[in-house]
Amino acid sequence: MIRIDMSDYSRAAGAYWAALVAGGAAALGWGVTHCLSFTGTEWAQLVVLASLVVISGMLPVKIPGTKAVVTAGDCFVFLGVIFLGVPAGIVLGALELLTSSLRISKRGATWVAMPACMAVTAYVAGQSFYLALAAHSGVADRPLGFRTHVPLEQLILPLVLMSLVQYALNSVLVAALLALKSRRPFWRCWRDGYLLSSWTFFAGALAAGLVYVSISRFGLLYVILSVPVIAATLATYRTYFERVAEKTREAAEVSRLHLATVEALATAIDAKDQTTHFHVRRVQLYCERMGELMGLSPSEIKALKAGALLHDIGKLAVPDHILNKPGKLTEAEFERMKVHTTVGAQILERVAFPYPVVPIVLYHHEQWDGRGYPEGLKGEEIPLTARILSVVDCFDSAREDRPYRRGMTPEEACAMLRRGAGKHFDPRVVEVFMRHLPRFEEEVVAAGLDNRGVTTEEWEHRDLLGEELSDEAASISPVHRSDAPHYLNQITNAHREVYALYEIARTFGSSLDIEDTVSVLVNKVGHILPFDLCAVYLYEEEKGYATAAHVSGRYAEALRGRAVAPGEGVVGFVLANRRASYLLDPMLDFADVPLPEGCQFRSMVALPLAKDERLVGALAVYSTEARRYTDDHLRLLDTVARLASDALANAMSHALAESNALTDTLTGLPNARAMYVRYEQEAARARRTGRPFQVVMLDLDDFKQVNDTFGHKTGDRMLREVGRILHAQLREYDFLARYAGDEFVAIVQDLSAEQTSELRERIERAVSKFSLHVRGDKHARVGISVGAASYGVHGDTLDQLLIAADEAMYSAKSFHKQRPPEDKSARPADLGTGDLASTAIN
Repeated sequence: MIRIDMSDYSRAAGAYWAALVAGGAAALGWGVTHCLSFTGTEWAQLVVLASLVVISGMLPVKIPGTKAVVTAGDCFVFLGVIFLGVPAGIVLGALELLTSSLRISKRGATWVAMPACMAVTAYVAGQSFYLALAAHSGVADRPLGFRTHVPLEQLILPLVLMSLVQYALNSVLVAALLALKSRRPFWRCWRDGYLLSSWTFFAGALAAGLVYVSISRFGLLYVILSVPVIAATLATYRTYFERVAEKTREAAEVSRLHLATVEALATAIDAKDQTTHFHVRRVQLYCERMGELMGLSPSEIKALKAGALLHDIGKLAVPDHILNKPGKLTEAEFERMKVHTTVGAQILERVAFPYPVVPIVLYHHEQWDGRGYPEGLKGEEIPLTARILSVVDCFDSAREDRPYRRGMTPEEACAMLRRGAGKHFDPRVVEVFMRHLPRFEEEVVAAGLDNRGVTTEEWEHRDLLGEELSDEAASISPVHRSDAPHYLNQITNAHREVYALYEIARTFGSSLDIEDTVSVLVNKVGHILPFDLCAVYLYEEEKGYATAAHVSGRYAEALRGRAVAPGEGVVGFVLANRRASYLLDPMLDFADVPLPEGCQFRSMVALPLAKDERLVGALAVYSTEARRYTDDHLRLLDTVARLASDALANAMSHALAESNALTDTLTGLPNARAMYVRYEQEAARARRTGRPFQVVMLDLDDFKQVNDTFGHKTGDRMLREVGRILHAQLREYDFLARYAGDEFVAIVQDLSAEQTSELRERIERAVSKFSLHVRGDKHARVGISVGAASYGVHGDTLDQLLIAADEAMYSAKSFHKQRPPEDKSARPADLGTGDLASTAIN
């Protein structure tokens, strides 16, 4: 069964394809029906011609510079029309195209469409042959056969007409289908695929005429003996075309080398502006496709591709501090920036390109409303090529990360273009670009150019595992990629180092958040040196060990949250001795960490993070390459570590002060002050959305007896464990605080009366099942009482709700004392904490 894949056909192309196939099926059906009435001799002749058609279809000769191929099949199709009539010509033509399409395509749609197209053209061409023959020589409208003799001069005009109709109709039908499918201009599809193949149809018709006259005069045997001569002629053509193709390839290679030289120089210059090798190639791809869609000539498209490479060459005249300034330029700086268009045009004027590159470079910063530079051109005054480059370059530049800003998402970049349409950009160019952007992006991905916001580590990780990029990894600009030129990495990294250190110092100086600080640290380390894995450890003096607070790169999950004591592994050595290490085996840090088979880190650098006498933590970077890190890397990392140490020490001091203000030091839960803050947030949400929430009061029973019997330290342990149990019964977004003494308060959202009752019972069961081992066979136990109040029903302030919940709690206590003992056999005593938590109300 033929698989018809038409996923890339538009609605118009699909309808045209269906009409073409229907017409071809009708013509082929007509031809086959008439062939069924052939005599045995005619069937033998048809089989011989069909065999020759198949053999010739399997030996095509490609015409250099086009997608067209030449076969001897047209000659045999024309012979079939002459000797056996139009029906035989239809069958032979369809067979020829089926053989060729099976060889050159793997798509069922092509296998069906091409024979159908040939069936239609063979029918029309055959009928035109016999009409012309009847009008020119008076021969009846029937097959000539092998015994009928018609002079060659009487055949020439009908044969020319048949070949002309065959060529014109076949090329027009196929070019129209390709134009609808690819959304390219019909003329370009016809010119690229069929202009140079016209002579093959005429040659086939002439050969058919000569064969017919030869058979008529000398007999079939002599013609058969001449087949080797014909084969030798075809082989000569093949050899000739192969030599032409080789010369064409050599010329193309020379042109490619010239362009590659220009590209290498252009991307080296762009590296000053932190423009990546991939940005240039993406802009080239976008420009080429846009040029085709906008109907540009081949020379204009070549100019557009060269302009994509060279449009910023004039930035050689702009100082680095202006090119990479992380903020808005001053008026004077902007005036200096604007000279890059005129300088670039002046440089390229000396090159004498054979196509118009200079206007693209000179005018690509002109704006549709006339407010651009250098000449303030407006609307259609701006060359179309420059208008296309303006849209494409702005879109891709906005998408790409730079050291001083994060790249936009595709949606943000598209919104920017829409806002600028009719102002900065030609609205028609924007509309065409936006309409075809999904197809462009597919080509970018297929070409391996989509590195926007991707690190080297994430490229490799995604290639190996097929995973999407994490938000964390996407925040790190790429240092390099294996197929990017190494010299570009060196140029880019030299400039990136300055701005990365500046950004680190600026960000560290403005943040007191620990998580933000370590995230920025890992992010910016990725700007100045390569790594496969980077980890920031924060040391906790009370616990006596450091924890991996932020990990990024390959196998980050295996290391995230890992605790390291001083002296344990390389990081432990750095913590214990407070000095850097880059010579020890990095696998010492992964002795108890499960890594995929074959994964081995071969080099690393670890530095202590310390301020004065206070140990803050450690910074470690790992690589799978041996001897990956140089003295320059160590120098840069040491500078970063000093900046980070000061920032982290300040952030940790701030976090400690903030935590002490809002955290209960005994249980680690939020305290009463934090509870009031959270209540105001929930009350504001409830007023805004109309969705209520509940305040749940939790009071431990018999807690005083635990203190009196086992001491206050045991009581403190009991409070911590009960706090942990209560927290496990709540949902992630619920809030639990220690209110005072042995009282806890929970703020929960969207619970009905039935659900609140179920929560109360679940908490009571969990606490009643818990016993705290004290010593020997001694265990301490407590009970718990629960009461709830709803916002807006029992009060509007926290104090009102706490009083109402307290009253409900004591009412429940009284009720429980009065009801008969519970049948413990009916209680799910075998449920663990996890089972209880799994029944939490959604």
